[in-house]
Amino acid sequence: MNMGDIIKKLRIEKGVTQEELGKVIGVQKSAIRKYESGMVENIKRSSIKKLADYFGVSPTYLLGYEDGEENATTLPKNAIPTETITMPIIGSIAAGYDFEAISDYEGELPVPYSLIKTGNPDDYFLLRVKGDSMYPRFIEGDKVLVFKTPSVDSGTIAVIGYNGYDATLKIVKYRQGEDWLDLIPINPEYPTKHIEGIDLQDCRVYGKVVYLFREI
Repeated sequence: MNMGDIIKKLRIEKGVTQEELGKVIGVQKSAIRKYESGMVENIKRSSIKKLADYFGVSPTYLLGYEDGEENATTLPKNAIPTETITMPIIGSIAAGYDFEAISDYEGELPVPYSLIKTGNPDDYFLLRVKGDSMYPRFIEGDKVLVFKTPSVDSGTIAVIGYNGYDATLKIVKYRQGEDWLDLIPINPEYPTKHIEGIDLQDCRVYGKVVYLFREI
């Protein structure tokens, strides 16, 4: 994505308007609109710094030079976060199919505050992975940090509810304007689940996976 797309994406995820974002960095709403549309290619360095600080990302991510939080990442074994918050693990998510979603309390986990890009821990939740359809990237017992959002881009690893009861961790693929989506596993032993038509009414996006915690 280019810088304008990234700014727009981060703004929408944070739930602020163009006018509100403009006030944060000291520019007019029209300037934010121009940033997002790509009409302004050379944004002032001071404005880039303010935007990066506000969204909790690096300036290089904002400029489109790194993946940032788009890809789930494993926390290194010896990583020592400078600031953490304790978050509850609210239940399990199946890396398979036909597993009824639950929200039982399953303990707590310290989470580096730097991962809370919106600045509000309530925008995120932790789930424990069950099953092996997303192996080897995700294995049973992994904990995933999920950003709450009702929609995700095609190709995103997300937590999806379907059939009214079941929830699963899968790569979500769809095409804009078409009446279908695929839930794609990483493990080739599992089939892709194709959902279309009226069955889409029973689908719900709970959020996208932004971080992976694994005990080594």
